Amino acid sequence: MLRTQFTLTTKRQLTHDVYELTYSCPDMIKEYPKHGQYVMFQLAPGLNRAYSIASFAGKTFTLIIKRIAEWRGSPMICDAEVGTTFSGMLPLGHFVLQDNSRAKCFIGTGTGFAPVYCQALGHSLRGEKAEKIAFVFWVRGLEDSFYEEEILELGRSFVSFEYVQYFSREGIDTERQRKWYVTDWITPERVSEYEEYYLCGSPAMVKSAREKLEALGIAKENIFWEQF
Repeated sequence: MLRTQFTLTTKRQLTHDVYELTYSCPDMIKEYPKHGQYVMFQLAPGLNRAYSIASFAGKTFTLIIKRIAEWRGSPMICDAEVGTTFSGMLPLGHFVLQDNSRAKCFIGTGTGFAPVYCQALGHSLRGEKAEKIAFVFWVRGLEDSFYEEEILELGRSFVSFEYVQYFSREGIDTERQRKWYVTDWITPERVSEYEEYYLCGSPAMVKSAREKLEALGIAKENIFWEQF
């Protein structure tokens, strides 16, 4: 873990309240992140905020952050001007991609997207194409959706790639877009195709997904998770 500083270099608004923020951190080469780890912002005495890394390369990393107006922290970060420097710590966390070529499924909700996307991206960079990869993601409505092009591009790295996005407020039923929740994707037929599962999102989703996976025979040691 490094105590360091990082500077905002680019900012892109993905939805009405979700931002993609890229930072430069020269110190990062001293202790490189693992796919799935997070950064801690030290915004003020007693005010620390942790955000998962969505991607990283060289001396830069990218975060995907939801701006919640009534919370302390995210408005300070999302409203910052390009060129703003923050103090913080990185890399942190144990929710990391396992170093193997097993068939994997990544399930996320909201900005729990960031670590599972980073893990899937990390798996694509290993130089080996896995037989099967699934990426399952939930947001409330179409206006909350983001990174579809990036996910589809990611899928080209794998022999077999399934991408399904769930919406709780849309009456959608297509191959790639469906109504309701990510836990609906967990069925005996699908579970039999994957060996490892990575879950990140609300406590309710993580708990429900873990219970369904274990009931369908997935060993606890093959389920990796983080909740917020």
